[in-house]
Amino acid sequence: MPEAPSPMNGIIVPDGRPAEVVAFERSVIAYFLDAADLLGVPKSLAVIYGICFASSDPLSPSEIRARVDLSAGSLSQGLRFLTGLGAIIEVSVPGERAARYAPDVELRKLLIHYLERRVEAQLDAGQVHLKSMKANLPKGLGSKSKILRSRVESLSGWHGKSRALMPLLKGALKLS
Repeated sequence: MPEAPSPMNGIIVPDGRPAEVVAFERSVIAYFLDAADLLGVPKSLAVIYGICFASSDPLSPSEIRARVDLSAGSLSQGLRFLTGLGAIIEVSVPGERAARYAPDVELRKLLIHYLERRVEAQLDAGQVHLKSMKANLPKGLGSKSKILRSRVESLSGWHGKSRALMPLLKGALKLS
């Protein structure tokens, strides 16, 4: 039975590397692509993080481009984003001008950054939306207005509980 084409075939550029290295890179990147899909993160970020994770040595941008099929712009933007997030770290190698990148493999740090940048930002935006919902509740619908007000109050309660969990989650992650 012929093997189904892998979605990784278009992403990984074998470029003469040993087959077992390429297979390992494919499996690592596939793992991070699934995680990125779950979290709603751009696939290019998963590919960049994955190829850095799959390499025992820090990689320069040109080495990353030689291993994966990404545009120079996507790579540059992705490296900037992942470095800012703390997911990859810039490593300087004596005698080399080009920066090299390695993954930060502490899940705790990544989760804290994710909570601070994504979840807290979403909670802040949600607070603005809740104020707007409350201000725009229809008043002249009788019992229907009460139902809608009750729903907005429930949503406000969920929001408050989520906000209250943030310090606990961040504290637990910092302790581990």
